[in-house]
Amino acid sequence: MDRGAQNERTALAWQRTALAMIAGSAVLTRLTVGRIGPLALAGMAVTVSLGLVVLVAARRRYQQGRRGRTGGAGLPLAVVAGTVTMIVVELLALLPPG
Repeated sequence: MDRGAQNERTALAWQRTALAMIAGSAVLTRLTVGRIGPLALAGMAVTVSLGLVVLVAARRRYQQGRRGRTGGAGLPLAVVAGTVTMIVVELLALLPPG
Protein backbone atom coordinates (compact mmCIF):
# COMPACT_ATOMS: atom_id res chain seq x y z
CA MET A 1 0.00 0.00 0.00
CA ASP A 2 1.31 3.43 -0.94
CA ARG A 3 1.43 5.53 2.24
CA GLY A 4 2.03 8.68 0.19
CA ALA A 5 -1.37 8.39 -1.47
CA GLN A 6 -3.09 8.06 1.90
CA ASN A 7 -1.36 11.19 3.16
CA GLU A 8 -2.30 13.07 -0.01
CA ARG A 9 -5.97 12.04 0.20
CA THR A 10 -6.11 13.21 3.81
CA ALA A 11 -4.55 16.56 2.91
CA LEU A 12 -7.01 17.01 0.04
CA ALA A 13 -9.93 16.20 2.35
CA TRP A 14 -8.79 18.88 4.81
CA GLN A 15 -8.40 21.36 1.96
CA ARG A 16 -11.95 20.64 0.74
CA THR A 17 -13.22 21.07 4.29
CA ALA A 18 -11.48 24.44 4.63
CA LEU A 19 -12.80 25.65 1.28
CA ALA A 20 -16.31 24.54 2.24
CA MET A 21 -16.02 26.53 5.48
CA ILE A 22 -14.94 29.63 3.57
CA ALA A 23 -17.65 29.28 0.91
CA GLY A 24 -20.34 28.49 3.48
CA SER A 25 -19.37 31.52 5.50
CA ALA A 26 -19.54 33.75 2.42
CA VAL A 27 -23.02 32.46 1.54
CA LEU A 28 -24.20 32.80 5.14
CA THR A 29 -22.90 36.37 5.28
CA ARG A 30 -24.61 37.22 2.01
CA LEU A 31 -27.92 35.95 3.40
CA THR A 32 -27.67 37.55 6.85
CA VAL A 33 -25.78 40.82 6.43
CA GLY A 34 -28.98 42.76 5.76
CA ARG A 35 -30.49 41.49 8.98
CA ILE A 36 -27.61 41.66 11.49
CA GLY A 37 -25.08 43.84 9.63
CA PRO A 38 -21.57 43.98 11.07
CA LEU A 39 -22.04 40.83 13.16
CA ALA A 40 -22.38 38.82 9.95
CA LEU A 41 -19.17 40.36 8.62
CA ALA A 42 -17.36 39.67 11.89
CA GLY A 43 -18.50 36.04 11.80
CA MET A 44 -17.28 35.74 8.24
CA ALA A 45 -13.90 37.22 9.16
CA VAL A 46 -13.48 34.68 11.96
CA THR A 47 -14.59 31.72 9.85
CA VAL A 48 -12.52 32.70 6.81
CA SER A 49 -9.47 33.16 9.05
CA LEU A 50 -9.99 29.71 10.55
CA GLY A 51 -10.50 28.26 7.06
CA LEU A 52 -7.18 29.72 5.96
CA VAL A 53 -5.51 28.30 9.06
CA VAL A 54 -6.88 24.86 8.14
CA LEU A 55 -5.63 25.24 4.56
CA VAL A 56 -2.11 26.14 5.67
CA ALA A 57 -2.02 23.51 8.42
CA ALA A 58 -3.25 20.80 6.03
CA ARG A 59 -0.48 21.68 3.61
CA ARG A 60 2.14 21.56 6.39
CA ARG A 61 0.75 18.28 7.66
CA TYR A 62 1.01 16.80 4.17
CA GLN A 63 4.61 17.95 3.80
CA GLN A 64 5.53 16.58 7.24
CA GLY A 65 3.78 13.29 6.45
CA ARG A 66 5.92 12.91 3.35
CA ARG A 67 8.95 13.14 5.65
CA GLY A 68 7.52 10.54 8.04
CA ARG A 69 6.37 12.98 10.73
CA THR A 70 2.85 13.59 11.93
CA GLY A 71 1.10 16.75 13.07
CA GLY A 72 -1.95 18.91 12.54
CA ALA A 73 -3.79 18.03 15.73
CA GLY A 74 -5.46 21.45 15.77
CA LEU A 75 -7.28 20.98 12.47
CA PRO A 76 -10.48 19.50 13.95
CA LEU A 77 -10.58 22.24 16.60
CA ALA A 78 -10.34 24.97 13.95
CA VAL A 79 -13.16 23.37 11.95
CA VAL A 80 -15.34 23.11 15.07
CA ALA A 81 -14.65 26.74 15.97
CA GLY A 82 -15.56 27.88 12.45
CA THR A 83 -18.73 25.82 12.45
CA VAL A 84 -19.79 27.14 15.85
CA THR A 85 -19.16 30.69 14.65
CA MET A 86 -21.43 30.13 11.64
CA ILE A 87 -24.11 28.61 13.89
CA VAL A 88 -24.02 31.60 16.25
CA VAL A 89 -24.28 34.05 13.33
CA GLU A 90 -27.27 32.16 11.92
CA LEU A 91 -28.98 32.01 15.32
CA LEU A 92 -28.51 35.75 15.74
CA ALA A 93 -30.04 36.31 12.32
CA LEU A 94 -33.06 34.21 13.29
CA LEU A 95 -33.82 36.25 16.41
CA PRO A 96 -36.75 38.64 16.06
CA PRO A 97 -35.65 42.24 15.38
CA GLY A 98 -35.70 44.68 18.22
